[in-house]
Amino acid sequence: MDEDELLKKQLQNLNLHLPRSRASLAELLKKEKPRIETRDGSSHRFKKNELDLLAEILPKEKHGQLRLPIIIRISPQLGRGAAKISGKVEQEVLRKILDKKEREGSEELLIHRPETRTIRKKLPTTTQYAFLISSSRSD
Repeated sequence: MDEDELLKKQLQNLNLHLPRSRASLAELLKKEKPRIETRDGSSHRFKKNELDLLAEILPKEKHGQLRLPIIIRISPQLGRGAAKISGKVEQEVLRKILDKKEREGSEELLIHRPETRTIRKKLPTTTQYAFLISSSRSD
């Protein structure tokens, strides 16, 4: 096994906590025990108070568009302590929480360690880390 394959395998193991698929805020609000299945087959539960907070922040017509958990992507290529968030609605929610303006033409939201801490403190069950790295070849 070469270095790239070993690294890829380690990253897969680090990311076993991630969901097999994400659910919309609208779907999760309807459930008595909101949960999703993770890649390792276990169950991840969402706290109702976090879902309610997200429902307050986001207009009702966008509840079906917000996919949870919001994935905070961490990669050494972003620089020390930096992470990024994809998805327009996901970014909208996190900008409101962080009181951050939208940058023109930006596809992704770049956040730094203090902002990540703020987000994870307010939304511990509705956000998750994903660990990424670019290999020397394209995948």
